[in-house]
Amino acid sequence: MLKMNGKISSFLFIIQIIGIATSNFGKREILNETKRSISVRSISSFNKNYYSESNVTLENVKYDSRNVFSRYKRNVPMMLSQYFRETTVTAGVDVNLQCVVNGPHPARFIWERDGIVISSNTDSRYAIGQTMTPDGGVVTQLNISHIRVDDGGRYACVAHHGESVISHEDRINVYGPPYIRTLPPIKVQSGQTVTLKCPYYGYPIREITWEYRGKEITSEQNRYKRSDKTELSIEIYGRKPKLRKRDVSNTDGVLVINKISKAENGASYACIVRSPSGEMAKRSFDLQVVEAPQLEDILLAPDLQEGQIVQIHCNLKSGDSPVYYSWLKDGKKIPSHLKIVERSLEVFSVLIIKNVSLDHCGTYTCVAANHVAKVNRTVNLYIKVAPKWSEEPQNTSLLLGRNGHVSCKANGYPQPQTHWLKKDVVSDTWRPVLEVAGGGVLSLSNGSLIFDSVSLSDAGLYTCHVENGVGEALSKTVWISVNKPITFDVSSRNITAKLGQQVTVECVAKGDDPIRVMWTRNGKPINPLTQRVKISEMKTEDGMTSVLELLQTEVSDGALYQCKAGNPFGADVYTVYLTILEPPLPPNDLSVDSVKSRSVKLSWLDSARSLAQYYTLQITSTQRLSWNTARSVNVTRSDDIRHTIEIEQLQAATGYSARVAGGNQADLSPYSAPVRFTTAEEAPSSPPIGVQLEQTSSPGELLARWLPPPTDTHNGLILGYRIRAVPQLIGMKESPESGDKIIKTTSVYSKQETIITGLLKGVRYAISVAAFNSAGNGPFSIPLFEDTREGAPEEGPTSVECGGVTSTALRVSWQPIPHHKQAGSLVGYTVLYAAQGRQWLNASTPVTEVRLQGLNKYTNYTVKVAGFSNYGVGPYSFPIVCSTLQDVPEAPAEIKLLSQSSTTLLVSWKRPKQPNGKLLHYTVYCKSSASNDGPESQRVDAQESTYEETQALELKGLQEGKQYDVWVTASTVIGEGPESRRVTDAPQQRVVAGVASLGGEVVVPVRGSLVLSCRSVGVPPPRTVWYHNHYIITHHPRYTRNKDDSLLIKNIDQSLGGNYTCLAKNLYGSDSVVYSIKVLPLPDAPSLRATPFKDSTLIEWDELKTSNDTLTYGISYNLTWREGDGPWQEAWPMARENRLPGVQQHTLAGLKCGTKYSVRVTATDNVGTSAPAHVDVTTLGGAPVSPPTTDWLWSNSSHIYIQLSGWDDGGCDVTKWDVDYRPLGSNMWHRADNRAIVDMNLHWGYDYSLRSAPANYAVGSLAPATWYQLRVTATNDAGFATTLYTYATKGLDGEEIGPPSDFLDLNMLVIICSSVLLVMCLLAFICILFKRHRQTYSSQYHHSIADEAKSRNESVASHSEHKERYAHTPRIYTSPVHPRKPSKNEMFEISPYAEFALGFRTFDHVENQDLPSRLPGRPRFDTETSFQTRSESDDSDSTSKATVSAMSRRHCRTPHHR
Repeated sequence: MLKMNGKISSFLFIIQIIGIATSNFGKREILNETKRSISVRSISSFNKNYYSESNVTLENVKYDSRNVFSRYKRNVPMMLSQYFRETTVTAGVDVNLQCVVNGPHPARFIWERDGIVISSNTDSRYAIGQTMTPDGGVVTQLNISHIRVDDGGRYACVAHHGESVISHEDRINVYGPPYIRTLPPIKVQSGQTVTLKCPYYGYPIREITWEYRGKEITSEQNRYKRSDKTELSIEIYGRKPKLRKRDVSNTDGVLVINKISKAENGASYACIVRSPSGEMAKRSFDLQVVEAPQLEDILLAPDLQEGQIVQIHCNLKSGDSPVYYSWLKDGKKIPSHLKIVERSLEVFSVLIIKNVSLDHCGTYTCVAANHVAKVNRTVNLYIKVAPKWSEEPQNTSLLLGRNGHVSCKANGYPQPQTHWLKKDVVSDTWRPVLEVAGGGVLSLSNGSLIFDSVSLSDAGLYTCHVENGVGEALSKTVWISVNKPITFDVSSRNITAKLGQQVTVECVAKGDDPIRVMWTRNGKPINPLTQRVKISEMKTEDGMTSVLELLQTEVSDGALYQCKAGNPFGADVYTVYLTILEPPLPPNDLSVDSVKSRSVKLSWLDSARSLAQYYTLQITSTQRLSWNTARSVNVTRSDDIRHTIEIEQLQAATGYSARVAGGNQADLSPYSAPVRFTTAEEAPSSPPIGVQLEQTSSPGELLARWLPPPTDTHNGLILGYRIRAVPQLIGMKESPESGDKIIKTTSVYSKQETIITGLLKGVRYAISVAAFNSAGNGPFSIPLFEDTREGAPEEGPTSVECGGVTSTALRVSWQPIPHHKQAGSLVGYTVLYAAQGRQWLNASTPVTEVRLQGLNKYTNYTVKVAGFSNYGVGPYSFPIVCSTLQDVPEAPAEIKLLSQSSTTLLVSWKRPKQPNGKLLHYTVYCKSSASNDGPESQRVDAQESTYEETQALELKGLQEGKQYDVWVTASTVIGEGPESRRVTDAPQQRVVAGVASLGGEVVVPVRGSLVLSCRSVGVPPPRTVWYHNHYIITHHPRYTRNKDDSLLIKNIDQSLGGNYTCLAKNLYGSDSVVYSIKVLPLPDAPSLRATPFKDSTLIEWDELKTSNDTLTYGISYNLTWREGDGPWQEAWPMARENRLPGVQQHTLAGLKCGTKYSVRVTATDNVGTSAPAHVDVTTLGGAPVSPPTTDWLWSNSSHIYIQLSGWDDGGCDVTKWDVDYRPLGSNMWHRADNRAIVDMNLHWGYDYSLRSAPANYAVGSLAPATWYQLRVTATNDAGFATTLYTYATKGLDGEEIGPPSDFLDLNMLVIICSSVLLVMCLLAFICILFKRHRQTYSSQYHHSIADEAKSRNESVASHSEHKERYAHTPRIYTSPVHPRKPSKNEMFEISPYAEFALGFRTFDHVENQDLPSRLPGRPRFDTETSFQTRSESDDSDSTSKATVSAMSRRHCRTPHHR
C-alpha cells in the first residue's frame, strides 16, 4: 500500500510541477526541433506518508514545438545529447526509446509512463538497459516487445545524479480505440496553478476536451488554457516507417487551472477523448484543495540569565489540518540529555527549558507541515557568562626529552578564548608561545599547553590569558623548569668470554651533575682493592663513563654485573650478563638406524672425557642445505655408551642431513660429520590453499583456482588434484566420490585452475580440492559454495497442442517445463511458427497458452515452443503442424471472353491467388448487357492444381450480335467468394482468332518439366506458332509440341527461362498468350569452418542467401561425418533439420582425441540438394611422449617400478600401457603384468564412463642385482610411443650394482668382431688397388722415356725440326680403364679417349732426373661399403640408440627419486 501511495504521490507531484511550469503559458518560447528545453525541479519529502511541494522552484522554463520539456537543477553540467521523438506505431511491433546524457558523473535513469515509474517488473515485454558511451555519456534504452494499445501514452526518461535531475518526455501513440487511465484524487495547494494531463492512450485521436460540472471548457475562458500543436507524425506500419505531414488540431490533453481556491475543494474535472471513427473515452478527476500552513514569528525575552525558565512558542497562523510539528536545534534533532520538554496541540507547539544553561544555547527551528507544504521559523537562544577558572595553571617542572603538559581551562559564554605568552629573555618582552618555542609546542583549543619532546629552551616564564568579552579577563603567570635525569642508551647486554680471556665492560651514563656510579656482581658491591678487577671513571659532555676490567677470567667470573648511576632527578641501572665458556669434545660415529616417512632413528658414540652434559642434534633438508636455519634438538646425556634418538615431525619423501655436537655450560663442541638420508613417501598432509571459485560466462560451469599445498606437505611428487563438486539440492542424494574430477598437473609449484563442466544450471555447489601423489589422496579443502550461472531452460515444453480457431488464428497450448529443468527463473515461453518455406515468426507469453493471430488463411503452420529466461531460450519442443480454418476464396485472378461461333461464347479464367481453402466449384454468370433480368449461372467443378491453371466453359444458345456480360466466382465449403471483373462480348459469325489460355509468371525448379497450354478459337481455325524470347521454336530436343497446340518443355535449365509466346492467327485477326518462365537454381554449397577441441568439433557455416524469395527460409541442411576412411554417419536424422536464420553450427561430440575426421554438409530446398561442402579436421591432442632418461624408474631386489606420470600424454588420455622386459643380452621378450595397486576411484575426466589410470607400473618376479631391458609402450587415441630402457634391480641388501659390462655381452662381442673383420678386409682391398695402380703408371712412364731417347738418336739430322714439333705438340699418354662409380672427389678423372699435351721437353734430359720419389696414387672412397660398415656398427649399440631416440619433445619434469 505504501508503494502504491508513493507512486501516486510521485505522479501528483509531477502534475503540480507541470502546473507551475505552464502558469506562464502565454509567454512560452517556441524553439526549433533541434533545441532542447529545460526546467528545474527540486523535490523535498519526509517520511510521514505525505509530500510537500512548497519548496518547488522553477527557472528557465522553455518549451519546444512538441510541448515536451526537460528539467535539471541549475549549475549542474548534465546535458541531454540525444532523446526520442513522438512516434506512432501499430500494435505488435517492437519499439525502442533511447536517451543519452553527458556529464562529469554517470547518471542513474528511470522511465515513466504518464507520470508513473515503470520497470522490467511492470511488464515482461519491457526491457530497460543502461550503458556507457566512449565519450563518457550514459545511454538508457527502453525496449517494448510486441507493443499493445494500452502501452500508449506519454513516456519520460529521467536522469538523476544526487539531487540533480534532467528529463525528457514525449508521446508514443499506438493505433487503437481511445482509453483513459484511472487516477486517485489529486491534492493541490490553494492559490497555485494546476496543470492536469489526461492520461489517455489510443490512436488516432480527433480531439481531447475537458468538462467542468458537465460543461465543456473552451479556450475562450480566461481561467483555463488548453494547448494545441501542429507537428510531424511518424506512422509505423509493421517495419516500414513513413513520414507524412498532417495538419490537425490535436490537443495533447493538458488543462491549466490558474490560482485554484479553497472553494473548489472536491471539484471534478472530466477528460473526454474522441477518435475520428466516433469512439469516445471519458474519465473524471477529483481535486482536493489544501491550504498550506503559516507560522507566526518566534519571539524570546532579551537578557536571559543562567538558571531561568525559558519557553519557546511556535503558533499556527493558518492552514488545513492535520498539521505536524517538529523541532530542531542547530539543524539537528534535540538531544535528550538537555531535558527540553515539547508540548504540541493542533494550533501551536512550545518548548519548555526549566533550568537554562550554556548547553541550551543555539539555534532552534520549528517545522510545521501538512499534505501540501512544509514551513519553518527559526530563533536564536543564548545567555552571556563571564569566564571562570575550571583548571588554573601552576608552576611545573618538566623532564628533558619527555612529553610535557600544562593545563589552563575556563568556562563561560560565549566560549572563552585562551592565549599563551612566553617572556623572551633577550628582548625582555612577552610574545606568543608559538613564535618563541617553535614547532615542538602546541596550544590546544581547551587551553592546554603541550610539549612534544621537552628541550632545554622550553624553560622560562609563561602567562595564560583567558577572555570572552563578558566581564573581566583572567590571567596567570607560571614558571616552567627543565631537568635532565640519568639515562642509558642500552639497558642490558650479554657478554660471552672463553676461559682465560680479558673482559672489558663500559657503563655510559647521561644526565645532569652530580652523578654517582656503583658496580655490583650478583647484587654485591665490587671492591677494586680486594678483587681481581679494575674500575675507572671519565667525565663526558653529557654525563659520565665508567669502565670495569676483568684480567685472566676464570670460571667463577661468570656472574651478573650491574652499573647503578643516579642524580637528584633520577636513577637508572645498566645490566651485563657475563658467561665464561669451556667447550666439550665432539661426538663420533653418527649413523642412521632406521627411516620412516615421518621419523628417523639416529645414534652416536661419545667418550667419558668429552665433558658433554647434553647434545645438540641439527637436521636440515638437503634441498635447502643451510645449517643456520636447521632444526635443533637438545638431548640430555645418559649413562649409555651409544646414544639413540628418534626424530619425528619430518616431511615425507624429503632428503635430510643431520649432525650432532656435545655441549655444556661453557660452549658447544664442533659438529660431527653430517649423515644423509631420505624419508619415505606418504599421501599429502595438507589441502590446496587459496581456493577460489567464480562463475564463467557459460551456464553450468564454474572456474576453480588454487595454489598447491605448502611444499613441506607434498610428501612426494604431486601427480594431480581431485575436485569434488556436490550440488546443494534438497531431497537429492549423490555420492560425494561419484562426481570427483581428476586433473593431472605438469607444474608442481605453479597456480592451478580448471573449468568444472557438466554442472546443473542455477544450482549452488560445494567445491573442495585435494592433491594426490603415488602414495594416495590428501585431505580435501574446506568446501566453498558458489552458484552456477543461470541459463536457458534445459528441456522444452511437452504435450504441445495446436488447433485452428479462425481462418487467421491458431490456438497453441502445452504443459509447463518441470521446475528442476528450468535452470533458473523462467520468464515465459516463446512460440516459433512459420508457414512452409516462409520466415519463422515469434510470439512470447508468460502462460502456457497463446493465440496466434494475423495468419494466412487455410495454411499449414509448423509450431514449436521453448521456455526462456533472462539468459536465453531453451530447447524447442518437437515441431507439430496445424492449419488455419478455411474461408471464402478471393475472386478468380484473370478472366477472358472470346467469341467461338455465332451462338457460343468461350469464357476462361484462372484460379484465385488466395483460395483460402479447398476450392469446390466455380459459378459462371451470364446476362444480356441490355437486359435488367437476373443472370443465368452454371456451376463448374474446380480442377486439381496442375501446370494448367486455366479453366474454360462454353456458353451456348446465345443470340448472334448481342452483347453479354460474363463474370465468375469461386466457392469453398465456407461459401461463395467475390465476383471477378465483368467481361463483355457478342457471338459473331466471323470468328477472329483468339487464345483462351491465360498466361502469366510460372516458377519451375531446374531440371523439371513444364506444359504450356495454348487453346485457340477461330473460324477458319487459326494457325499457332510458339516463340521463345521472340525466336520461333522449331525442332529442339527439349521442346515437344502436342496435338492440342500445348508446348512441353523437358529438363529445364537456366537457359530455357524467359518469355514464351503462343500466337494464333487466321484471316480475320490474331491473338496471343505470354508465359514468363522463372527457373529456380539449386542452392550453393555451404562454406564450412571447423574448430577442433579435444573430444568434439564445432562445425560452422554461413547461412545461404538465395534469389528464390519463396525459398529463403525453407533451406535445410544435412551433415555427415566419418572417422578417417570409415563409413559416413549422419549427425542428425534423415528428416533434415530446419534451422533458424543466423544459427548455422553443429557440435560433433564424443569424438576421439587427436584423430582425423571428414565432414561434409549439403543444403536442400524445394528445388533440390546442393553439392556437398567438405572439410577435414583433426581433434586436438597427439601421441604420447616418452621421457628420455631412466629418472622415472626405480627398483628393489625383485621389482622395477615405472612412474607413469613421467610420460606426457600429448593432450590425449593414455588408454593402454604395455611393458615388455628381457635380461640384458637375451633375445626373448616377456610381457609384464602390472603388479602395482591401481586406485579405481581415479578417473581422468568428469563423467562416470572414463577409464582408470594407474599411477605406477610394477614389473615383478625379477632376479636381484640383474640388468634388464624394458620396452614401454604408451597408447592413446592419437597413436603410441615405444621406448627402450636399461635398468637394474638392487641386491638383496638394497645396494645398487655397477654398470653393465658391454664386452661380456655375446651379441655385442659378435657385432664388434664382425666390424673389425670387415674393416680389415676393406683396408687390404684398398692396398691392393693402390699397388696395382702404381705399377702400371711407373711402367708406362719408363716406356715413354725410352722411346723418346731412341727416336732422338736415330734422327740427329732432323733434330731441329723434331725439337720444334715436340715443343708445341707434346706426346699423348693414356691410362688403363678402371670402371667405378662417379664421385665428386674425382672431378679431374681423365677420359681414356682424351688427347692432350704434356708441358715439358724431352731433350737435355738426365736419366731418372724427374722421376718422382713417390708415385702419385689415386685415392678411392667406396662410399657404399663405408656406409654399410657404419650402419652395422651403429645397430650394435641398441641400448644407447633407444635412449637417445626417446628425447622429449616438450619440457622436462622433475622425477621422483626412490
